[in-house]
Amino acid sequence: MIPRHRPPFGTVGLLQAGIRSCFRSGSVEDLERQYRQQADVRHAVWIPSARYGITRTIQHVLPTHGEVVCPVFNCGAVHHAARETGRPIRFTDNAPTSFLMDCRGQAGDDNAVILSEMFGHRFSDSDLHQPLVKKAAVRVFDMAMAIPTTVDMTRMQDDDVTVLSFGLGKIRYAGWGGMALTQSDQIADMLRRNLALDADQARLRNRLRWNLSMLLRTLAHEPAIYGPLRHRQMRRQRHASDQATSFHTNSHEWHRSTTALHVNICLRNLKTSPSCEATRCRLSDEYRRQLRAFSEFMILPPNESQPLSHFSIRVPGPARDKLKDGLWRQGIDAGTLFPFPHHECAARRFPDAARAAGEVLNLPLSNQLNRRTVIHICDVLKSAADRILHNAAPRHHHAA
Repeated sequence: MIPRHRPPFGTVGLLQAGIRSCFRSGSVEDLERQYRQQADVRHAVWIPSARYGITRTIQHVLPTHGEVVCPVFNCGAVHHAARETGRPIRFTDNAPTSFLMDCRGQAGDDNAVILSEMFGHRFSDSDLHQPLVKKAAVRVFDMAMAIPTTVDMTRMQDDDVTVLSFGLGKIRYAGWGGMALTQSDQIADMLRRNLALDADQARLRNRLRWNLSMLLRTLAHEPAIYGPLRHRQMRRQRHASDQATSFHTNSHEWHRSTTALHVNICLRNLKTSPSCEATRCRLSDEYRRQLRAFSEFMILPPNESQPLSHFSIRVPGPARDKLKDGLWRQGIDAGTLFPFPHHECAARRFPDAARAAGEVLNLPLSNQLNRRTVIHICDVLKSAADRILHNAAPRHHHAA
């Protein structure tokens, strides 16, 4: 089965990194230095997760009465980070026909804005110059689903932070962790002080367990193994309660430290990222070429040179699950990130976010795919769309 996404390295690559770790371990300091140089920023600080960086940054900069502006259409982990700040939250709707939040709105005296760049899409210059964003006390660029460039870093003001993620489904997956990039000496020092208190002491047993979980997760994304495991996972989900995913501060996203294998994988991903990103851009272009004829039925991502984390299209809501099921029956696993948080927000107040959540379909995208596989995925998708359009066509009855 074709997975929705795969780690940027295969099982063999992970084992090779593990062997290297036994003889030549990379250090966190070296990893931070290389990220600092690549992004051309003053500070790069390794963090346990992107949500950790979001929460700690806002708590440091924003007074307790300040307001956190957060997009509704987002990962539940980001919503959790906003709640953990202890500040009031102002949820915002999407911009029309976009996966990104609408940056228009009234600016308060003490706002923090979480700018989540969904699926690798970027906010425009006009978005960032809206008063809601421009006048914020702190802006957190959540690039967990994107790859930063030196141009992206020029967007940051003095107290801004860009957070990256190495978690599952991300372009630079490395098991866990992330990176905070900032020009602020004070924020970098604050993050390091908090990490000294929050991060677990990595005992040998814990390091081995964490590394083993990364190996098992990588194995699980090999196509020959992925299908049966996904079937089992889906059966469990059908029997589970329909509660929102639980996020809490006792999880590893808040306390797990690094291992030699984790650091070496992060360094490997950084080294190979240019070729991986170029592959993603080529595959995205192929998706666009193959699906262009169906532009009246589906909305394709904008033509950008930035590598996407998923090739995410929008289709009519009633057809979305049928298309997903059609792909699944042909051995293609597509996703529907992200569900609308009905437990937290009313859909009528955020109609554009609700539509995005009901129309998004995430097609497979990883650097292990090739052009032939993308064409196959598109052929299956177009056949499923043809059947839906044919069944929806009005039937004319002729009198006998």
